Amino acid sequence: MVNFYRNGEDKMGWHSDDEPELGPNPVVASLSLGISRTMHFKDKKTNQTAAVELSNGALLIMKAGMQRAFKHQIPSRKKVREGRISLTFRYIHR
Repeated sequence: MVNFYRNGEDKMGWHSDDEPELGPNPVVASLSLGISRTMHFKDKKTNQTAAVELSNGALLIMKAGMQRAFKHQIPSRKKVREGRISLTFRYIHR
């Protein structure tokens, strides 16, 4: 999957990649290209949050169980004027 964030106003809200076709414990890999953006994670039980800065060329791998336990988002960043591409890799079960 390819996502293009034109600037800091483009965002992705809280979600989990937990669609049935991804199976019960999906592994998700995401490659960031372009301007640095922050990904936030939120524990579904405690609502505690953490953040990871995804710089140009960063590869984030969310291991099995992450989608069940956490939500994630890319929030807006009003001062960001440059674009970012996210290449996301997921295995789809038939």
